[in-house]
Amino acid sequence: MTTPTYPKPGEFPDFEQFMLDLFGPMATTLTSLPATGDQFTAKLPFLWVRTLGGTLDGNEITYIAKVRVVAVARTRTEAQQLAGRAREAMLNTPATRVNGVLIDWAEETVAAEVKYFPPTVQRSQGVADLPNLDPLEQMVEIGFTLHARRQ
Repeated sequence: MTTPTYPKPGEFPDFEQFMLDLFGPMATTLTSLPATGDQFTAKLPFLWVRTLGGTLDGNEITYIAKVRVVAVARTRTEAQQLAGRAREAMLNTPATRVNGVLIDWAEETVAAEVKYFPPTVQRSQGVADLPNLDPLEQMVEIGFTLHARRQ
């Protein structure tokens, strides 16, 4: 069985896959939260990455993606340290290739507000029961704008 070509020639990159590839060596990286509290705890520390949306530039050459990275750890200090490493890695991506994906520009931006409702976390895939979760203590969120052309 052959592995599909990634990134696909002539298409814009999958920004979530790009973040999985970028952050994978530093920490467990997820695109959705674990389904149960036990699974959530077992994954700590981890990075939760999401593409929030994006737009094409006026010439339809560059796609400008808004992405969010949430560092989750047992303590806020650990989450801040993990977020700092993720920030440094992301801001060092312009003009380099990560698993074949070339990012033209990366900048830190204000992340879109995530709506947390302790003790459960509402997410697009449903509701995860996360006992004793205090997002203010365990999560550090950072947002980025990434620019990339068709690959």
